[in-house]
Amino acid sequence: MKKCYKLAITAAIVGFGLGTLNVAQAATFTVNASDQGWWAVVREYGQNDGSNDNDNTNYITGYLRGLDYRNFFTFDLGAIAGVSSATLQIQRFEGGVNPPTETLGFFDVSTPANVVTHKNSSPNNSIYNDLGSGKNYGTFDVTTSGDPNEILSFVLNSDAIADINARSGKFFSIGGALQGDFEYENYLFAGSGNGSLAKLVIDNTDLTPVPEPNTLGGIAVVGVAGWWLKRKQKASLTV
Repeated sequence: MKKCYKLAITAAIVGFGLGTLNVAQAATFTVNASDQGWWAVVREYGQNDGSNDNDNTNYITGYLRGLDYRNFFTFDLGAIAGVSSATLQIQRFEGGVNPPTETLGFFDVSTPANVVTHKNSSPNNSIYNDLGSGKNYGTFDVTTSGDPNEILSFVLNSDAIADINARSGKFFSIGGALQGDFEYENYLFAGSGNGSLAKLVIDNTDLTPVPEPNTLGGIAVVGVAGWWLKRKQKASLTV
């Protein structure tokens, strides 16, 4: 009888363990940008008027030919929640030749997604300023030369993670701006309007326990083991 008890208890523990093994698992998601682009302001005697087009996915940032540019990337997060890390991946394309390294900052965007995507309203000082101010999501040194096809990865900080989680089920935008004062051809990501979309790589480690089919199977084993023990006891008493 004692041996039977041990076997039943072991079966119950094993069954429950198998059931709870997959209760919480981390997952990685890659979300393509739903839109991206730039907004500009015109310097005095600028060579261009700063106008843009809604279909233009070029995300240049910096200063070029009399225009100051800042870029943005907007993502539809869907139902993603419980994010623990996020990495913005964008293609290098072309940078200015001097200096050899630019400092790039990423920022929160308070302008609604349905407004920031109307790029044909560029130039706009308010939106331009928004893309390079507010919460800083990370500052990075980026070389201006390299393989135009290279994918650059920028690991976003805890402020970005908090805002991504707060925007679950909504659109989330990131603004990009070169840091410091520049008077020459200081820019990154020129020539990027060929349809290459930025990506947001998200690690999801939401560990909220949720019963899965295997869990129910484990509970069933416990129930069967209990029923078998009860029957065994009854049989031993009537012999």
